[in-house]
Amino acid sequence: MSRGGGHEHRVLQLGEPDRHGRQANVPVTGLESLVTHHPKSNRHAAMVDGVIVGVESRTKRSYAFVAGKFQEIETRRTDEYGALGPDQVLLIKDFIIETRRTGEAGWTRQLDVPAPVSGTVSRRDDRNGLVEISNDVGEVVVRMRHLSAIRVEAGDDVVYGQALGTQDNRGLGLPAGRAVHVHIEVDTRYYAQFERYMADLVDGQLLDGTTARAGASDHAAAHDGTFRLGESHPRIAGLQRVMHGEGYRAADGGPLDRDGVYRPSMQGALLDFQRAHGIPQTGDIDPATLRLAPGPRRRDRDLADRFEPGRPMPREAAPATAPGHPDHPDHRGLLPPEADPPVNRKGTAPATSGLLDRVLPALEQRDPDAITRALSDLARSDGMQAWLERGRTALDLQQPPAADSAHARTPEPPFRG
Repeated sequence: MSRGGGHEHRVLQLGEPDRHGRQANVPVTGLESLVTHHPKSNRHAAMVDGVIVGVESRTKRSYAFVAGKFQEIETRRTDEYGALGPDQVLLIKDFIIETRRTGEAGWTRQLDVPAPVSGTVSRRDDRNGLVEISNDVGEVVVRMRHLSAIRVEAGDDVVYGQALGTQDNRGLGLPAGRAVHVHIEVDTRYYAQFERYMADLVDGQLLDGTTARAGASDHAAAHDGTFRLGESHPRIAGLQRVMHGEGYRAADGGPLDRDGVYRPSMQGALLDFQRAHGIPQTGDIDPATLRLAPGPRRRDRDLADRFEPGRPMPREAAPATAPGHPDHPDHRGLLPPEADPPVNRKGTAPATSGLLDRVLPALEQRDPDAITRALSDLARSDGMQAWLERGRTALDLQQPPAADSAHARTPEPPFRG
């Protein structure tokens, strides 16, 4: 809770369900404390052979493992507006902002939602309460949903902290005042800026009820040195080459891309690589992971600055590759025999062990009930679901993005006041 201008402010979220499935609003302390979007519907999320299963909807929604958690994301495959780039990823979160006058008992959610970034409004959709902000090259970087009384128009330039509209439940089809909250989607390349935004909300800097805050410290947060799903960089290409050399494969069983773009198909392999090298399985390409990849090679013109014209430049050593290179920080020989449990579980293709053994006897006995039960268990198994998901992904890659349509996302149970 924060105080300022005669008001108290707080940021909450609908927390994880308990063992009875009950949820309650809990305080938010920063971005890292925000739970997975729709935590109850996604509480059984798991990864099998690089494919995320046990989630709310694999056909209408996208998922990934980001910052050590299963997360809902927005990608081109599921973007109803068709505005995202082919490898772009938006991280999705929900939270609640509340305020009251100091000394009063009741809290209100009738608050303006401040802009998380500076940029240009590229879309306004009043039916869904959506404001979309793009950067200076036209890439979507933020979407805010469920707003009412939207204050900006498409084409407007906005600054960090500027009021976009009022926190509400537009687009959910719910009665007024029910499930009022902020829905936010932020490009993973702006993760550090997302962290800054949540910190400024929690400490009250963006909830003081004035518009003077807008642009007061309008500078984007610097990149934090960690590359997340959807990002591209030469260091990622170096890691991909190392992983390829060690035999890691993409989720579809094919070779890893080595173009420096971190795509969902690489996630399972990255988690396996991190576990094998004793690195925390974050699903992010963090500094600990980058230690196992060669750095960028110096360019000839950089070397030329250090030597006299006409003199031959010395040869560079070949880039280190894991395993085996004496200069590579490969420390697997020092790892304890028991590794952490894998995030990316290994399934069988297409079914899990034992299920087919139940189907065959049922068929031989011609027992309709036994056949139905065995096939039902087979269809629900993680291995089969992962196999089916691979097929859906392959088909989706051959289809154009979905056309603009109504945003009909099923909400979680109402946010309690």
